Amino acid sequence: KQIVKATRKNILLEQSSGRESDMIRFLLGQGVGEASDVLLIDENLCIQCNNCETACAETHNGISLLKREQGPTCANIHLPSACRHCEHPHCMKDCPPNAITRSEQGEVYISDACIGCGNCERNCPYDVIQMAAEKPAKPSGLLSWLFLGLGDAPGQRQAEYNPDAVKKAVKCDLCKDMKGGPSCVRACPTGAAIRISPEQFFTLT
Repeated sequence: KQIVKATRKNILLEQSSGRESDMIRFLLGQGVGEASDVLLIDENLCIQCNNCETACAETHNGISLLKREQGPTCANIHLPSACRHCEHPHCMKDCPPNAITRSEQGEVYISDACIGCGNCERNCPYDVIQMAAEKPAKPSGLLSWLFLGLGDAPGQRQAEYNPDAVKKAVKCDLCKDMKGGPSCVRACPTGAAIRISPEQFFTLT
């Protein structure tokens, strides 16, 4: 909690340094005004370890749902490519199976009903939805094959990339089924990454 407070203090200092209006214009120009939850990175604290992306991938079947390096920056505040959980999500428009819903806690997520049509990916103005195939299970180790006969023999394993694999839409779900909040924030060793609502952010001014 102290680290998160320090990050927010850095944001506040940035805003009070005479560039407050520039920061607000930047965030509003990036669509933060319609978000309900946005990921911000304080570049004064970020050490570029990529723990946030790694933790996201480990939480979501090997697929990172955020791109730390992508996205715009104003002063020391970076807005990485990650879902903002819009109040009125563009991705929900024209979803044939109505697979995109909002939970009672506010997370916008994609259910297993997704048919992979790609409409949500095209409708998202922030380019934070991707079409991805489910990653194959990790093969058994060499020792398991040698001593227990489990898994494919070395050289007989299937390649991870399968061009015929069915792709479905994936996006940040704020780790809604995990205790402790989003894994990207929890994995940040310096507290540079925070998830915050626009209302909370603008009250720092």
